[in-house]
Amino acid sequence: MCLYLLLKLFPSILLFLLHIKTAHTLLQPNCSVNTSVTTFKNNLDGLLKSITTGAQENGGFFNDTVGTSADRIYGLAICYADGNLTTCNSCLSTVASNITTDCPDSKVASSWLDTGPCFVRYSNENFFSVADTTSSLIMNPFNFSDHELFGNARNTLFDKLIAKTNASATMLASGEERVNGTDILYGLLQCTRDLNHQECYKCLSTLINILQPPSLYAYSLGIRLFGFSCYVHYEMHSFMLTQEDVSSDPSPSSQTAPSPNPVYPTAGSATIPGPNPASPPAGTGTKKSNTTIIVAVVGGVATLLVIIAICIWFKRKWSPLGTTKLLIEELQEVTASEFQIYDLTAIRIATDNFSDKNMLGSGGFGPVFKGTLPNGQEIAVKRLSTSSTQGATEFKNEVELLVRLRHNNLVQLLGCCISKDERMLCYEYLPNGSLDKILFGTDDIKCKELEWSRRFRIIKGICRGLLYLHEESPLKIVHRDLKASNILLDRDMKPKIADFGLARLFDRDQTHTITAHFAGTFGYIAPEYSIRGTFSAKSDTYSFGILVLEIVSGRKNSSFPGSEYMSGLINHVWKNWSEGKVVELKDPTLDQEYIEEVTKCIHIALLCLQKNPSDRPNMETVANMLNSSTIASLPPLPPAQFIWGADVPMFEDDGNVVANLSREYSVVGVETAKESFLSSYNWRA
Repeated sequence: MCLYLLLKLFPSILLFLLHIKTAHTLLQPNCSVNTSVTTFKNNLDGLLKSITTGAQENGGFFNDTVGTSADRIYGLAICYADGNLTTCNSCLSTVASNITTDCPDSKVASSWLDTGPCFVRYSNENFFSVADTTSSLIMNPFNFSDHELFGNARNTLFDKLIAKTNASATMLASGEERVNGTDILYGLLQCTRDLNHQECYKCLSTLINILQPPSLYAYSLGIRLFGFSCYVHYEMHSFMLTQEDVSSDPSPSSQTAPSPNPVYPTAGSATIPGPNPASPPAGTGTKKSNTTIIVAVVGGVATLLVIIAICIWFKRKWSPLGTTKLLIEELQEVTASEFQIYDLTAIRIATDNFSDKNMLGSGGFGPVFKGTLPNGQEIAVKRLSTSSTQGATEFKNEVELLVRLRHNNLVQLLGCCISKDERMLCYEYLPNGSLDKILFGTDDIKCKELEWSRRFRIIKGICRGLLYLHEESPLKIVHRDLKASNILLDRDMKPKIADFGLARLFDRDQTHTITAHFAGTFGYIAPEYSIRGTFSAKSDTYSFGILVLEIVSGRKNSSFPGSEYMSGLINHVWKNWSEGKVVELKDPTLDQEYIEEVTKCIHIALLCLQKNPSDRPNMETVANMLNSSTIASLPPLPPAQFIWGADVPMFEDDGNVVANLSREYSVVGVETAKESFLSSYNWRA
């Protein structure tokens, strides 16, 4: 397998060595063929001249509109921040000159130069201010050896840079993050300046997610991801220009300076979506270039032989059997009397060799099977699918995390099974399945078991489980995916929170964080997380509020119009609450005698759904309100009806966060960054 991959990569290695002798080509021109119109072509010529000249004279970005009515054309040009003025000017001139040749008779076109730091786009329809994540990618064909270290460093770097971009008036951010003791990862994020901060965040988040596992690009040593509205670039070496580079920029009349960007083989590039770019044309064929080719081929063969030898050594040292043995030894050190490592044969027997009749469901981790051990104990076995990207280190970390969480309202991890490529987690089996199947299902007998007193106990149990995660467990944990399908019920209908695949650890004194990696389920996600990537324990509080309303009403949030914007169920409840029609909100199957407790639960849910996270109660306060015979007189404010309806600031300590971000990452000065960062929180429809 290793030799096969190396042979597949060999053409790319040669292209990489020979690329210096190839001509610059347009990277994946995107064209839309239309009928030739003379007026439109004249407008296009004027537009291309306007935007390329404007970008050169206005700090690297310019957008413009030329023409009227059917002949109107919109365009923009941008210089990426990892290039200098001369290379960008040359790039813009080349792209503007070639784009009409490569896209004849097109009213919509866009293109980058494969080695140039620029992008040109035009269309007969207005595309300004709306993020378009269509993209092309050039990658280094080699991966970083330690996937976990590299992935953590890259995610941390992107989280910092996306926050820094929010603080930047120029819509760009660059920085670095140490991977280990010797390696440093450098990165750049940049948006076209016609976008607002919301659209910029949306574009960058989408492109960054393209690079996450199980993507083929997840651990590449270098990536340049060219989006229609934003740009992502990272390398294992510094590529941003220093002030000295800028000041020594050669004049246009002198020989063009080489691009500071690394040139990867075109064979390693891809377009998302769209066909692969054509390979660049061959060199000039002079005697000097022939000598270069011979040297490159010999060097390439020698490099390939060295890599094969290293690959064989690693294969012997880190065989699956050796890795499995090491992982088992490490997991045997887990200190938990209830935790054990099961034998694969025992699991196969318990699940009837993972038969379909024993399958309980399937998730991102893999399928889940019911099993019965020889002692009669029933278990749920979550089997890691072969397509999962979770490795030995991540599996060990997940086990060590879950085994430390012990609470009556959390699903208990009993043990695991490891055998060669097999990875399995074994949980306690809960016969009543998930809450959503009973609450929203078609089984009338099961549904009737959810009378009000049982629903109220379920609400209290979920609250206690969240309180444990946020405040009482050895680790402070935000679940991030609280919903009815992740609440399992035991024989006595006692709720247990399950599925910690998206959970995040917090420091005890940490209130919130910002991430570029969106996770969760629409309809349950807090507005500040959906738009700005900011999440906290109060994000779980918001999800809890939605879940309470579903339990009380017996209706899915997704069953209401507009639920994709998280407004359907909330609007329905708020309208009836404001009009004093609480009885209209409860499940019709519930008895009228419990209307006071129903009212209390709706009141608490609305407090949990406040648009400003600081106005939401923590789970300790929620638990006290649920257990009290009365509820605080504090009336709820109108909840966040739309995902862009949050106030400023979101948290009491946002000032400190902004100050820290400004101090560490500012490119426009502390005061300017602070003002820009705070204003970016003022979300608008």
